[in-house]
Amino acid sequence: MLSDTLREGAHGRIFKVLFWIIILSFIFAGVGNYLIPRLNTDPVKVGDFKITSSQWTDQYNRQTQQIMRTYGPKASEMLEDKDQVKRLHMQVLEQMIDTVALNASTWDTGIRIGDEQIKDEIRKTPAFQKNGKFDNDLFLASVHNIGASPESFAEQLRVSLLSESVSDPTVELSAQVMPFESEMLGKLFAQTRKADIYSLDPTALKDSVKVSDDEAKAYYDAHHNEFMDPANVRFTYVVLSVDGISKNTTISDKQAEDYYNMHQDEFLIPQSREVSHILIKNGDGSKDKVAKVEQALKDGKAFADVAKEYSDDPNTAQQGGSMGTVTQGKLAANLDDALFKLAKPGDVTPAIVDEYGTHFLRLDGITQAHTPAFADVKEKARKAALNETARKAYDEKLSQLSDVSFENPDSLDATAKALGLEIKDSGVLRYGDTTAQWPLNTEEMQKAAFKEENRTSNVNSPAISLGDSAAAVINVNAYNSARLLPFDKVKEQALKSAYNQKASKEAERILSDYAKALDSDSNAKAPQFVSVKNDVELTRGARDLDPEFTARIFAMPDNPGKASIIAKNGDLESLAILKSVGEGKDEQLKAYTSFIASQFQQYSASRAQEMLYKGARELQKIDYNDDAINMVIKQDSGDK
Repeated sequence: MLSDTLREGAHGRIFKVLFWIIILSFIFAGVGNYLIPRLNTDPVKVGDFKITSSQWTDQYNRQTQQIMRTYGPKASEMLEDKDQVKRLHMQVLEQMIDTVALNASTWDTGIRIGDEQIKDEIRKTPAFQKNGKFDNDLFLASVHNIGASPESFAEQLRVSLLSESVSDPTVELSAQVMPFESEMLGKLFAQTRKADIYSLDPTALKDSVKVSDDEAKAYYDAHHNEFMDPANVRFTYVVLSVDGISKNTTISDKQAEDYYNMHQDEFLIPQSREVSHILIKNGDGSKDKVAKVEQALKDGKAFADVAKEYSDDPNTAQQGGSMGTVTQGKLAANLDDALFKLAKPGDVTPAIVDEYGTHFLRLDGITQAHTPAFADVKEKARKAALNETARKAYDEKLSQLSDVSFENPDSLDATAKALGLEIKDSGVLRYGDTTAQWPLNTEEMQKAAFKEENRTSNVNSPAISLGDSAAAVINVNAYNSARLLPFDKVKEQALKSAYNQKASKEAERILSDYAKALDSDSNAKAPQFVSVKNDVELTRGARDLDPEFTARIFAMPDNPGKASIIAKNGDLESLAILKSVGEGKDEQLKAYTSFIASQFQQYSASRAQEMLYKGARELQKIDYNDDAINMVIKQDSGDK
């Protein structure tokens, strides 16, 4: 019987081997997951804290979005460079390490931020206030809107305040600038120079400079890039954009009001101040005039009367100096800072001196920051809600654009139908044509159209980013590579270019010889075709000459009568001989000194922050996980 046969086989050697193989397979299937080591995907560990790959990728994506908004089309080219992408990744990671190291080191010192301090910071945040008072419902809605909980938001704020408690006073102290530093550089920048300028227009040499056909051909052969017929391409394309979606979207009053309630910080009207102004312009008698204004104000004379009597501001003097209402940031930085330091209406600033003269400001009134009622900003809220709705729809459809065009690669018909887009024809498009209609004139579109895999595959391209609000897909129909135009067709152009080159060299030789002659005899006669301007007074911001030519004059050594340069001043070959070096006017010196001091402060603050990060790093053990780092970079770069 079959059962007897099996029973006999069970005692056989082959059966026993098979039995143990089956048993072992069950054992290892059950414990296999425990025997295989888990992959560590955290790129960096700073002390006891880990920076995860998802945190890193999130920060990197935020950085690239900021780059796209700042640099527009140029950003796409940069983000296609794998080396640049890797550098950007590492830059973002190092910044995250700086922040974590500083936070950890601050925590190790024993500094703590209490719950009441956190609550107070939240209460005084304008984004969480309604009608000038903290609104808990608004706070909860705002926190929820950014994908956080009140507890997690409070902890993030606690960490931020923790590091700021150390960094802010340190940076502020380090940003102090010694007066002699800014004054020394201020004198250098305010410096004036006087020079004699000798210019020769190369076109004036047309009778003495001749160019043969052979010279034109030689120029043509040496500069083929100037005589190319650009590559051209023709393709069909579809464009998905936030603007296009907006045109087909409507927002109800309820949706607008919901947006208003969720984003009240966007409608906050900042504090405004009513201000009056007295200006005493620089010039003869200005010091006496300033003294009279100061005495009159000290004696209690009405500010408006003083303004009418003394102010040189033609726009406000007859109105008693009234400038109306301003918000912070609307006035010049020095005036703005002084005005918003005044405590109460009626207060007057001390004298404020800058390149325009001496200013006095009086605070006439304060309107506190507030959020207007929905009815007053209804249309603004509707537009904002429309933009948000269109943006969300765009983000959702963007992946659909990529998927459908990839799944149906031979044409754009399916893509256009799925997303309700119009298929357009580019016509013949030459590379570098900036006169074509948008988006054909964009660098992103042209780079994609002329990219080898797109122009040779006859299939749909990947989605092309056109900034952060539009994307396109193309399908190339025809391509013609760039070609060198025959010499016969561009002979006139070659003759002209060869002449310009030869005439420029001849003009430079004539001016060089004349400079030597002047060195021997200051009264040496100028050559034919050379125009002369003696004692040209220059400042660094002067526009009388080409800016680059002016910069080269200021780069010459301080050696009047001997220092000279020969360079292009616009289209003219020019010789400049330094005659004298002078000091700038007082108002210019003050302006430069003030500007340089502010730049020094920013630089010193930046250096202090760097030193804090460096010190924090030295206090923490930092472990890099090279495998995890390379994996994240490959994933974010789209590499397989």
